[in-house]
Amino acid sequence: MNFKKIKESDEVELPLLLKNRLVSLVSFIQEKIESGQFDTMSLAEIAKDNRMTIPQLMEFGFTKSNLVCHAVVAYNERMIQALATQDVAALGSTVNEQIHAYLLQMYQYDVEHMAFKSAVQSYAWNWSVVDEERHTNQVMKLMTPIYIALHAHGFDRIDARCEAIWALYMRGLRTAALGKGDAQDCVASVYEALEFITESKK
Repeated sequence: MNFKKIKESDEVELPLLLKNRLVSLVSFIQEKIESGQFDTMSLAEIAKDNRMTIPQLMEFGFTKSNLVCHAVVAYNERMIQALATQDVAALGSTVNEQIHAYLLQMYQYDVEHMAFKSAVQSYAWNWSVVDEERHTNQVMKLMTPIYIALHAHGFDRIDARCEAIWALYMRGLRTAALGKGDAQDCVASVYEALEFITESKK
């Protein structure tokens, strides 16, 4: 992660007509993912259900994996707007209190949408470099409150710490996905490792 290179926009350059079409297409993809129907759908079925043709989808580089990325970006944007703009200092007096409280909010958000979060994981392995860069940019936006908390408390190597905390966050999310745990269970599963990351400021 390199927080100095966060891009303001996570969108890709597309013609206006296609952008408008993409909004409804992404909504369709999200609905099918959450209902468990997306995996069995062919690209032809996706095109037909959205009054498009396969050549039209392919002309703009839309594959199933790429369409999932567009859906993930839209999901992440809502999460960013809901969580990442808050004042992290209000979540506690110590850096650990602030980080744990913020991660708990993230877990609460994601656990409510666990069907979607679980279903998209396998598609991420087939994303393009551009897709992955868009997702990484959003991860940095989501992690900005933690970056701010670490910086305010005098920690060094903040980018590396944030990257480690994100990896732990994803590990904790598996607690909910595999063990049917709640947000508190997710935080508890990575608590000791989080404490280790902030044990020393150097």
